[in-house]
This record gives sequence, structure tokens and C-alpha cells, in this order.
Amino acid sequence: MTEDDGMIETGKIFRVRCVDNTLQRNTLTLGHVYEVTKVHERDDYYELGSLGRFSRSRFETVCPTSANDDEDSAAKPDPKSADNG
Repeated sequence: MTEDDGMIETGKIFRVRCVDNTLQRNTLTLGHVYEVTKVHERDDYYELGSLGRFSRSRFETVCPTSANDDEDSAAKPDPKSADNG
């Protein structure tokens, strides 16, 4: 694989959310998050593991959450469980 073929090995898996499943309803689910294993820049598509290749316009990138986000949310009290009296 070379830079000339337009395929980029991401080195890590990132996630995208399906926002358009037109003509792919048997394969893609609206709102479902998928893991991208390769990005094909030249052809403007994502490879989603064993599911195949799909146009990047069908997806929006999902920002990964850090481990600190989970710890911060655990440390914050739930306002519904607070005593009001």
C-alpha cells in the first residue's frame, strides 16, 4: 500500500455514525455507530471492516470519549437524587 493509491491506513480504529442509509437499509442502520478500519481518500469512502466500503457522506464522525469524562461524570451528583428538604 502506497500513498499514491489514495488509501490511508489509520493505524487506529475510529467511529462514525450513519446519517444516510438510502439503498443500504439491509446493511446500514441510521444512527448506528460503526468502526472505520480504513479511509480511502481518493475515492472518498470509508471501509467498515467486513461490512464493506461506503461513501463518507453517509456518516458523521463520532468524537471518542476519554477515560476522564467517565470519571468526571461519576464524581458529579445526580440532581434527581439530591434531597430537597
